[in-house]
Amino acid sequence: MKKILSLLAFIMGVFAFSSCVSDVDDVFSDSAANRAQKALTETKTLLESAPNGWRVEYYGDVTYGGYNVFMKFEGDSVTVASEKVGKGQAAGYDENGNALTCKSHFKLEQSMGVVLSLDDYNSIFHYFAEPNNDDFGTAGTGFEGDFEFRVVSASAEKIELKGKKHGARIYMYPMAADMSWGEYMKQVDEAEEFMTSRTYTLQWGEDTENAIYTQSTYRCLNFYTTDKDGKVEVVAAPYIVTPEGYKFYKEVTVKDTKLNGFTKGDTQDFFVATGVENVKLFTEVPTLFDTFKRGLWYLTYDDMGTYGQSKWETLFEKLGKADNDKKRARLYYAAVGYVSDKYPAGLLMATATESQVIIGMTFNAVSDGNGGYYGDRVEMKSNVGKSNNPGKKYYKNDKYGGMSAIDPFCGGFGHTFQITTDNVRHPSYLILTDLNDPTNVIKVWAQSKGYPFGDRDKEEKE
Repeated sequence: MKKILSLLAFIMGVFAFSSCVSDVDDVFSDSAANRAQKALTETKTLLESAPNGWRVEYYGDVTYGGYNVFMKFEGDSVTVASEKVGKGQAAGYDENGNALTCKSHFKLEQSMGVVLSLDDYNSIFHYFAEPNNDDFGTAGTGFEGDFEFRVVSASAEKIELKGKKHGARIYMYPMAADMSWGEYMKQVDEAEEFMTSRTYTLQWGEDTENAIYTQSTYRCLNFYTTDKDGKVEVVAAPYIVTPEGYKFYKEVTVKDTKLNGFTKGDTQDFFVATGVENVKLFTEVPTLFDTFKRGLWYLTYDDMGTYGQSKWETLFEKLGKADNDKKRARLYYAAVGYVSDKYPAGLLMATATESQVIIGMTFNAVSDGNGGYYGDRVEMKSNVGKSNNPGKKYYKNDKYGGMSAIDPFCGGFGHTFQITTDNVRHPSYLILTDLNDPTNVIKVWAQSKGYPFGDRDKEEKE
């Protein structure tokens, strides 16, 4: 009996295996090579199908937000434009409104799916992938954009890509036939100019008491909330600018409200949350003192007066000897202002030997003598106790030049500065002028500035 049951089990197993093989044959009726070639062909046909090319919502490190890039595929070539072009981020169109373009080679290949690669250097596109990019990030990182992408999904309405190296999500949409690339970029610039503010207030209805302070850095809104214990939490919302307003990289939740962006509207006083009733982002114009105190402002040697340059020349010389003369302790970037809740005021530096040097300071409002305060002045004093360990080392050990670094800001008993700017609503820079020493003038920037000592600090010490 056992033999009969075993025989029956064997026969049933054979039938089951035959059934599975049949199913597999039905699903994979074509060879893997043919399926791969078919996917490549279909993707290429789709890329070429948009008569006015594609608008790409391009992201790298999402800290910096996204930019509109335009691509038209023909044969094995791609023509690229971008709303921002090259170092300094100049507008992507000329004085006549025509898009500035660059043509290069591209390829599609199979590597665990279809991969789109701009394998030939394209000055517009590869700008975002350059590791030493003075407009974004720190030396060696830059914007962290990709030029090789895995095709996640593709249709005539939308193509989703994922950066092969850094992993940012990229969406491509066909451009409308009646909209030129240059005109789209111009409308984006107009929307950004209309909406941009250094600070905002997020408000629900008429509830001003629970409104949330919001700061803008690059193309990212940072919503400052507090948890049940009163600890400050920051919800970051990277965005791209469209003619309609701000579109977030992904949905964020602020105080139980889901937000996807803000619509421009017809007033600069506030902007309405996209698809959400009764939630508005009000523009705020704080005093220049508050603007300085709340932000992190980047420094360069060239933007200092003669007093500051004399002190930073000492810093440069000492950094050059700080590592036993073997290698420059090069300065990658330097900034002054709000670093974090733990270090609310200070000088922040990154060198080849220390990734984060924080030398503490205090920023005080200046009395106007009438019971109030000047909104455009700041008094700076040293506060070494609010430094991190590398900051204390740089300050206390004279060989690192930390005292020289902070001297222009708070040397001696401190300095008092008059603050001016180019745009009180959205300053690209602030100018600090010492009220007691006209040679101590310091220009600080909202956007990061790599290598504060310029080209002379980019080379390794021989």
